[in-house]
Amino acid sequence: MRSHSASSVGTMTTRTELAKIWRELARDTGGHGSVRRRVLPGLAHDVFIGENRPDRQRVLMLQIHERHDVSQRRRPSSRGVVIDVDASRPDGVDIRLASTTYDNDSLFMELTADVIGVIASNPTAGLAARVLNRIAAWQRFFATRPHEFSAEQAAGLFTELHVLESLLIPAIGPSRAIAAWTGADPAIQDFQTERATIEVKSFRGTGSGRLTISSEQQLDTAGSADLYVAYIRIDQRSDGPGASIPDAINRIRTTIMKDQAAVYAFGDRIVAYGWTDAIAEYRTERFEVRSSEYFHVADGFPRIIVDMLPLGVGAVSYSIDRAAIERFLASPQDLTRALRN
Repeated sequence: MRSHSASSVGTMTTRTELAKIWRELARDTGGHGSVRRRVLPGLAHDVFIGENRPDRQRVLMLQIHERHDVSQRRRPSSRGVVIDVDASRPDGVDIRLASTTYDNDSLFMELTADVIGVIASNPTAGLAARVLNRIAAWQRFFATRPHEFSAEQAAGLFTELHVLESLLIPAIGPSRAIAAWTGADPAIQDFQTERATIEVKSFRGTGSGRLTISSEQQLDTAGSADLYVAYIRIDQRSDGPGASIPDAINRIRTTIMKDQAAVYAFGDRIVAYGWTDAIAEYRTERFEVRSSEYFHVADGFPRIIVDMLPLGVGAVSYSIDRAAIERFLASPQDLTRALRN
C-alpha cells in the first residue's frame, strides 16, 4: 500500500475538509492499489481516508488500539457501503468501510465525517463499540433510505423530537429516554419503555384534526405496557417563526451534553431515522407546536387491531377523528407517572 505523509485536519473533520483531501488524492493519478491520507494524527488510534485505484472507490480505514469485547466477525455489508471488521487482535479492532457508488459520493463523505467525529470527540475506552454502533445506524439508513426525505417525514421527525425533548427526557432522563426512542422502525410504537409506550401523531391543518393510523399494529396493546397516543398539532412553513429540525436536534444535544452515552445514542438514532446533514440543505421548513395532547388507549378507544381482521386481511390504514377520543384524554402528568411507575 502506498501512503501519503500524515496530514492534520485538526481535532474534528468536516465534510468540507474531507472533500479537500479527496480532491488532493484525485490529483495523484498514478498507480494501482490504495492511496490514503491520515487524519487526526494526534490520537493514539489510526484513522485514514483514501481511495482504491484504479476505480476511485473511497475508503475509510480505522485501527482502534484498545482492549475490547467486540466479537470477531465480518459485519454484513449493505447498500451503499462495504464493511469489514477484524477484531482478532485482543488489543485492537480494524475497521474498513468502502463506498459502493465510487466518485463524488456525498453520503459516504457524510458517513466518514460522522464516524471520524465520534472518534475525535471521545477517543477513550469503549471507542470500538461506539464506532460500530454508529456504523450500524448508517447501515440501517443505507438499507431503508428513500429517494427523498418527504415533508411528511420531516413533520413526523420534528414531532417525535418534540415529545422526546418536552416529555421523555424530563420524565426519565436522557439515556432511558433515547433508548426508548424507536421511531426509526415503522413496525412498532415510537417510544417504548417497560411501563408505557407512546405512538406520536402530528396534524397540520385547521379544525380539531384527525389521527392517521398506518397499520393494525400501531394501536394494538396485546401483550404490551400501557399505550398512549401523543397528538401534536403543528404549523409548518417555509420561513418565519418556529424551529427547524436542525434547531430541534441541537437543542436536545445541548440538553443531554453532560451524558456522553446519551449523546452517542442520540446520534445513532438520528442517522437510523434517515436524517443527514445533506437533507437539511433542502428540508428547511420551520415548525411551531400549536398544542400537545396525550390520549390513553384503553377499552373503548376507536381503533382497528389485528384480532378484528378476517384471515388474509392486513396492511390496514385508517383515520380517527380527534373529537371521538375526548374521553381518553390524559394529562402530561398522568403520562409522566406512567413512565416512572
